[in-house]
Amino acid sequence: MTTIAVERKCVRVLLFSVLRDKIGASNIEIEVPIPCTGADLLDRLEEKWPTLQPYRPAIRLAVDQTYVAESAVIRGGEELALITPVSGG
Repeated sequence: MTTIAVERKCVRVLLFSVLRDKIGASNIEIEVPIPCTGADLLDRLEEKWPTLQPYRPAIRLAVDQTYVAESAVIRGGEELALITPVSGG
């Protein structure tokens, strides 16, 4: 039987708006398997910080300052950010 080793890396995620307020930090680090998808990352974040779950439908993932779909592949080393819509005047 062949065992496939899964590489895990600690990635840094920038938080903005209500997500920053809920977590109490402007950035967090979390270990994820590499490569993974944006959806995998969001799932892992929800496991660790359940208070993020209600915001999942509104969260936009940015990789290297570009919005991407949850299906985008994360390989480690990118700048990751979670952004929610903001309002104001």
